Amino acid sequence: MVGLVLLLGFVGGLGSGFLSERPGSAGFWTTVIFTCVVMAGVLGVSFWWWRRLDEAAREAHKWAWYWGGSTGMLIGLVLMIMLTTRPADIVIPAPLGETPADLVGAGMLAILLFQLVGYGLAWAWWWLGRR
Repeated sequence: MVGLVLLLGFVGGLGSGFLSERPGSAGFWTTVIFTCVVMAGVLGVSFWWWRRLDEAAREAHKWAWYWGGSTGMLIGLVLMIMLTTRPADIVIPAPLGETPADLVGAGMLAILLFQLVGYGLAWAWWWLGRR
């Protein structure tokens, strides 16, 4: 199953990267449709995987999703507040980008990273607490 999701991700990333090079609105909409189809496939695999989990694994994932994801969002919220209320005091590293689109993308990826780290820590905490 992990291999299937990795394959879908690889094909999706490669295809989206290739299609994004096409000019005009046709290239844009082709990329959007292709990406949505690949994400629907990933979601389908996720549903299939979830239905086959036992109750303990489901509870671990639900607990980690709630507490880990919420904590990750909270960290992101604190950073967003700091960036918007004290912009003169913060130097944004150049690799994050210079255009608004680059900075929004970097912020979205940062929130996702915080949520994934929080999820992983909460998931491990849940399982270690039940050993």
